[in-house]
Order: sequence, then C-alpha cells, then structure tokens
Amino acid sequence: MKKHLVSAAVLLSLAFLGLVFVPQNHSVCDGFLPENDLKIPVGDVNALGIDQASFNAVLDRVEKLYTPIIAAKGGKLVVNRRWDDATVNASANQQGSTWFINMYGGLARHQAISAEGFALVACHEIGHHIGGFPKISGRWATNEGGADYFATLKCLRQVFTGSENTAALDPVAVKACGELFPEAGARKLCESNGMAGMSVAVLFQALRKQPTPPTFGTPDPSVVTRTNDAHPDTQCRLDTYFQGGLCTKPVSEDVSNSAPAPGACTVANGFTAGIRPRCWYKAPAGQEAPAMVSRPSTAPSVKTVGESLEALRKALAGSGR
Repeated sequence: MKKHLVSAAVLLSLAFLGLVFVPQNHSVCDGFLPENDLKIPVGDVNALGIDQASFNAVLDRVEKLYTPIIAAKGGKLVVNRRWDDATVNASANQQGSTWFINMYGGLARHQAISAEGFALVACHEIGHHIGGFPKISGRWATNEGGADYFATLKCLRQVFTGSENTAALDPVAVKACGELFPEAGARKLCESNGMAGMSVAVLFQALRKQPTPPTFGTPDPSVVTRTNDAHPDTQCRLDTYFQGGLCTKPVSEDVSNSAPAPGACTVANGFTAGIRPRCWYKAPAGQEAPAMVSRPSTAPSVKTVGESLEALRKALAGSGR
C-alpha cells in the first residue's frame, strides 16, 4: 500500500512538471502569455489600452462568428468576459463538450493593446480549439505557434470589419501584402493582420523586457530541430502572425488536425509565402521552408521597450483609436 502511495505521489509530481500527461475532465491550455504577475485593474493609471465597449465589441464579433462553427465540430463555445479581472493574459480550456475562451480586462487595458491586437488574442484562443495541426503532444489543443498562425490565417480575416486604419503599418508589410493580394479588400485584411500582430508583439517585448524591438524586416533566423509546442520568442511570434496573414489559401478551406497542408500554405504544395516559420515549426523532411531573410525596413528604429510603446501609441493615435 505504501509503495502504491509513493508511486502515485511521483506521478502527480511528474504531471505537475509536465513530464507525464494525466487526462482531466477540465483541460486547461497554457495562457496566451507566459505566466506573469502584472495586474492592471479597472481605473489604474496604466490602463491605456482599449475600453470596455471595445472589449465587448471584439468579443461580440468573435462569439457570433465561432459559435456555429464550433457547434458544427461538436462543441459549445463559452466566451468568459472577465473585464474586471486585472490579469494580463488570456486562456482556453475544455470541459467535456463545452469549450471556453477566457478574456481578461487586464490584458485589454495594457497600453500596447489595440482593438485589433485584442481581436488577435481572442482568435489565438479560438485557435487552440480548432486551429488544427500541430497539436500539443498528447493534448486536445493546437500548440502555441499553431494557434498564432490560425489567428491570422483564418480567424481575423472574418472578425475584422474592414474599417481598421492601417496607415501606420511598416512599409515592409505593406509591400508584401500588396504583392500577394492585388484585390483591395484582401490586401486591407492582410495589412490589418499586420497591425494586430505588431500590437501584440510590442506587448511581448514589454512583458519580457527585451531591448530589441520586433519588426517585419528582421525575421527570426533560428531553425528548430523539432516543433516547439511552447510560446515562441517575440520576433518569431510576429513572423508567425505575418506569415498567416500572407497565406493565400481560401479562408473557407478548413485546417486538419493531423496534416499540415489542408487550409494552410506549405512548401509541399508549392507556396513560398504564408508558411509556418521554422523558428518554431519543424516541417516533414524535404518540406522545409527557406530560411527567413531580413528585409530593409523604413519604419522608425526603436531600441527599448519604452520607445516601442511610444512608437505604437503614436501609430494608434494616428489611426484614430
């Protein structure tokens, strides 16, 4: 009996460390951001993000769009709107056939977050549920990079209203969108994806206290030897948002839970843009994307978190946020 108790204790300890998968009725996916202690309550002096009306407007659109889509996949979507919660994060979880996304007011109030950036976070959480391949090993959820990719590949293109102001977008992103999407409406969606991605990337830079800002012209050159299920680094996540937005596959083509090509852009299918970045994704042998190459950017050079946030604030002010 004592031996069994010791074994159970060891299993629980390993499970807590993430070394053993223990099936649960209430399965929680990791937060959108790495765990952090930052809190931004209602009325805080640092509450410089979006207001409650914008918070709800974004979630209204996400909920209306994805309630029937998730129902068709056997789930019931519940959007927990925790505006009064000061937590700077978001998460997804499943309890049986009820699928939750948990959106916190603390995140929405962060000065880096625009309405577009907040919509991207909500789409990322939806992506954990239905973002398809690749899944976190042994779990129901699409991994972090996959959820990032799904956010701009599918979700934001349907959530955006078309009224987003993209005048402040880095010319590198504008040029790439223009080359791949000659039609004005599709080009605007690509640019809006870029604005959303930069909003969230500056948030990552701020929380990680990184001195070097993420930009569209400086893609992450690293190459993983196996797919990383955890949160990629800041530049890698911006690259993923950008590539998801550049994929020309139809939004109506669904992704697969077990294969990389359906609904997505892959080297095997002849695509050279819109591909999952190698800084977190390991493609099957012979199907690797080319290494990311830096491209000159005419955007202002910013070197500190404070300067990144100030540049973002100016861009958002110019867009009429």
